[in-house]
Amino acid sequence: MSRPEPTPEAIEVGRVIRACRKQRGVPMAVLATRSGLSQPFLSQLERGLAAPSLSSIYRIAEALGVAPGAFLRPPARPGAVSHESDPQVIRVDESAGQVARVLIPGGRSGLMEAYEHHFEPGRGERGWFEHPGEDFLYVLEGEVLLEVEGEEPLLLRAGQSAHHRGEVPHRCRLPGESPARTLLVIANG
Repeated sequence: MSRPEPTPEAIEVGRVIRACRKQRGVPMAVLATRSGLSQPFLSQLERGLAAPSLSSIYRIAEALGVAPGAFLRPPARPGAVSHESDPQVIRVDESAGQVARVLIPGGRSGLMEAYEHHFEPGRGERGWFEHPGEDFLYVLEGEVLLEVEGEEPLLLRAGQSAHHRGEVPHRCRLPGESPARTLLVIANG
């Protein structure tokens, strides 16, 4: 069984992760333990044979003590307005088929990052997620159920928004069978 050809994007993300790990003197086995990801998976990531999800990127970044956006930096110059016809799109987590379009990677300014999340019915539910900073969620289309640990679930429809602390476990999911699209802005500072 042949492996799929590595994409230029996966190769670049893997290269940056490897360089960061080497620069910090962290052996791959230690990174695997700290991040909770398997050593074979990390090896595939570094060689561009697998593409990391957003949740994996956060786990690796935390284990290495860097901003998650350091691995998502697009080729455009800092401060430029992006008009890319083929923006970077990543999976949200390993278990769900949901995807996020990277609008502002966290390494660019260090203060915020932004993602456009696409929710499609039947593509799996997102796992619980936690990270430093604060989240601002705005529903662009459809409706999503925002669940924040310790709070009542909040149904948000197109045009509605919510704000919560990122370090509290949280997730968004579809309440029904219609797709949805959200804008997520994470404030890190």
